Amino acid sequence: MKKILFISSSNLNPNNYSGDTIRANNIIKVLRKKNIVDTISLGNKNIINKITNLDKQNINFIFKKYNFFLRILLSVQSLINLKPMQNGFFFLKSIKNLVNKNYKKYNTIICHLTRSSQYLPINFSGTKVLEMTDLMSNNYAQTKRHLKLYNPFYYLYLIESFLISRYEKYCFNKFDKIILVSKKDILLNSKFNKKKLKFIINGIDINKKKFNFNKNNNKIIFIGNIDYLPNKDACLYFAKKILPHLNNLHPNLELHIVGKISFFNKLSFIFCKNVRLLGKINKLDNVIKNTICGISNLRIATGVQNKILTYGSYGLPTLCSLKSTQGLLSFKNNRHLITYKNNNEFINKINLIKSSSKVANKISKNIYLKTKDMSWDKILKGYQAIV
Repeated sequence: MKKILFISSSNLNPNNYSGDTIRANNIIKVLRKKNIVDTISLGNKNIINKITNLDKQNINFIFKKYNFFLRILLSVQSLINLKPMQNGFFFLKSIKNLVNKNYKKYNTIICHLTRSSQYLPINFSGTKVLEMTDLMSNNYAQTKRHLKLYNPFYYLYLIESFLISRYEKYCFNKFDKIILVSKKDILLNSKFNKKKLKFIINGIDINKKKFNFNKNNNKIIFIGNIDYLPNKDACLYFAKKILPHLNNLHPNLELHIVGKISFFNKLSFIFCKNVRLLGKINKLDNVIKNTICGISNLRIATGVQNKILTYGSYGLPTLCSLKSTQGLLSFKNNRHLITYKNNNEFINKINLIKSSSKVANKISKNIYLKTKDMSWDKILKGYQAIV
């Protein structure tokens, strides 16, 4: 049995449904079966919470983040020091002090996401693991390419993609093991030491198959945090470029968006017809009713898209952009899901899924059986050997 410190710059509240948080919580859950795992994360207020798990004592330290203006100031300071701005935005001195005072108690330190690596003590002699998940420099570079030169965010992503690329290389030297969900990301970078890499894809909670084909089904669903730019971009693109063409044939067809969305991002959809913003939903059973398919039409994507696994766990036929599937190489086109290359093909394949029970039920059955074999416990077994 080892004592592990898991440091995250995210809010690990189970009600936070972002993909990174879901993955982190399941890693912690699996590791706690055979180890003591203390966690440090962000929340709404400072809490030290002790929980008992399998007769072992684990401690959760939750720290309240700084106010927005101080976080911006720290981001600028990080930029001046030629470090990623997100390092400053997610920095808390209280976390740094806690880690520095207690790191000698632990056999292993796991830093969740690249920005958390700033908390790793220089003198720590145990096993150092970076749960990188995705290669953020790749994500930011893609985002930049989808922004116009007159958009100020273009220059923000331009600078940050450069800084985080440098920082990722620094992290590859600093840590003993780097965990990624997709080999596709790392194949783009020949400078990294492949011996340090471990690829562990995402798992899924197993659900009951809910899809029922009916030609009168009228919903297409998209699951994701819409405050995350790639998801917002995908939904707006579908609402403006794809849905109007579908409505010419099927006037009642709607896009239902499930996930966190801020007030300001809601305004982006105010003129989009037949779009329903459902917000966060714990149980998707009712959402699945009368649904034609789930979509993952991302134009900016790295790693594994949890939305695809979620659709599959309910047996929902799934249509994906090629970028969305790059982290799920074992999922076969026209067997487990359907991919498309352009807008016309996307529209035609949605019409096919809506009208053909044979095609819809085949994809539904195959993707459900595929994801049913991808429980978190099974997927994350390899973590025990790493720590």
